[in-house]
Amino acid sequence: MTGVRIGWHMADIKTAIGLMSGTSMDGIDVALVRTDGEAIVERGAFLSVPYEPAFRDRLKQALEDARAIRHRDERPGALSRMERDLTLRHADAVRLFLERQNQKPGDIDLIGFHGQTVLHRPDEALTVQLGDGTLLAAETGIDVVYDMRANDMVHGGQGAPLVPVYHQALAHQISAEDWPVCFVNIGGISNLTFLDRDGTIIGFDSGPGNTLIDQWVEAHAGIPYDDGGRIASEGSVVMALAERYLANSFFTAETRRSLDRNDFRPPEGHEAELSDGARTLAFVSAAAILKSAGHLPSLPKTYVICGGGRLNRTIMADLVRLAGEKGATVLTAEQAGFDGDAMEAEAWAYLAVRSARGLALTFPGTTEVLEPVSGGVLAPSVILRTPRLVLTRWSDGDEERLVELHGTPETSAYVGHGKPWDRHYARERLAGWRTGFHRHGCSTLKLITASGSQFVGRAGISWYEDAQVHQLAYSIVQSNWGKGYASEIASALVGWFFEAEIGQRLEAMAHVDNAASLHILKKIGFREIDTRSVRGEPCRFFEMTRAGYADFAKERPSRNPTS
Repeated sequence: MTGVRIGWHMADIKTAIGLMSGTSMDGIDVALVRTDGEAIVERGAFLSVPYEPAFRDRLKQALEDARAIRHRDERPGALSRMERDLTLRHADAVRLFLERQNQKPGDIDLIGFHGQTVLHRPDEALTVQLGDGTLLAAETGIDVVYDMRANDMVHGGQGAPLVPVYHQALAHQISAEDWPVCFVNIGGISNLTFLDRDGTIIGFDSGPGNTLIDQWVEAHAGIPYDDGGRIASEGSVVMALAERYLANSFFTAETRRSLDRNDFRPPEGHEAELSDGARTLAFVSAAAILKSAGHLPSLPKTYVICGGGRLNRTIMADLVRLAGEKGATVLTAEQAGFDGDAMEAEAWAYLAVRSARGLALTFPGTTEVLEPVSGGVLAPSVILRTPRLVLTRWSDGDEERLVELHGTPETSAYVGHGKPWDRHYARERLAGWRTGFHRHGCSTLKLITASGSQFVGRAGISWYEDAQVHQLAYSIVQSNWGKGYASEIASALVGWFFEAEIGQRLEAMAHVDNAASLHILKKIGFREIDTRSVRGEPCRFFEMTRAGYADFAKERPSRNPTS
């Protein structure tokens, strides 16, 4: 991995995957980042998974269907099916990425999921990104942060751009003499981030990027984009047409606003021939960036160009010329030491970590939000689901849950060191369970209600290296005793262990005085094998073998988990 480390603290570092499907609608970008959500950024692997033409056509139709949306939770037409299909494609992209990197879901702490923007009306405080974070978490087994734009709008912001805070983290790698720096992402819509040494951070959409060019060449040449700007390179700028675009009130308004893909429309077919149209729109993309930069407090010395537009040589040539006239240097992301294809996906990984830590995603200078605000919705991963319960991974701060679970003499008598748990001891146990999950793919996990509204306890199967055995364990919050939760999750875990072929033999134990646990283990099919001393306390040990499970499952087929 490449990047910058400032003040390395291992406990603060998260490994996150960012997923981006942008306004160009050409595919899913997947990027890995290790970060604390602040100054530490280590950029990892990147993968781009293209959409096939038929799916791109469905996305285009989704843009049309979305025009009818008046409330952000509406899904008219085929949008509900589209949202599910899109999410499943993102899940497939994550699985492909992990497979190619020889990694497991347990190696990843978070996914930052952008989804597909189908409607963005900042003047109405309305933004819609298709993508089901809960479904993605269930499909991948990884916690997902999604819907990161909406809270900005609730607090008076435009909902875009969100990437500037990531640019700020990267910009420390650029020499001081090259500041102020302006990062420009040329995607379907272009946006810029202005950074100065005094901490100034300003960001806004700067105008049409690739979207007009893509629409033009698709309509008149039947291809999805102008590869490298080759079509444009054969044409001439139709200045009257270019000036019409650049005279749009978007460029002269005192207030910067975020753009929807449909705010600028491609020319009519009679206004230019193919190459002249492509050349004109390439010039508009470049000139729009410089025109919008006129709203900045000072002129940038360096422009760092990211996104697919940096590969269009015609756009880049215009940018170099126009910026040079103002004494500025233009660099591609790669020339500055970054990855221009991966940057937005990397940003979404970085933003997911910031969201999970409650750090601001947007600022008055980037979206005109009233004050710096965080955002995003956390969808916990689903490791195992039963009709009433979900087993998921632990989150930061969950030591408080464990103190709630085992904080009294009665609730701690048969677990751990046999004394009420404090935050320090709970934190140690959490660290051990997390390490076990990363190494073996199974461990003690957090148990919540299926709705996600209530903490129920902990449960799981752990591998003990010294004894070479898998062992089942569970504990339920005292207020939920007597509801059958322990039997439900224990039975489901046993079913998962043998159905997934984790091992051939499973152990469990209970203190000789813990009548409730002894009853449950016998009820779900365990066979008692002996009594041993554990930390000086007598405990009864039980086992279940694959053959024993098969026999028991025939008698009670309903024991299997739902997922």
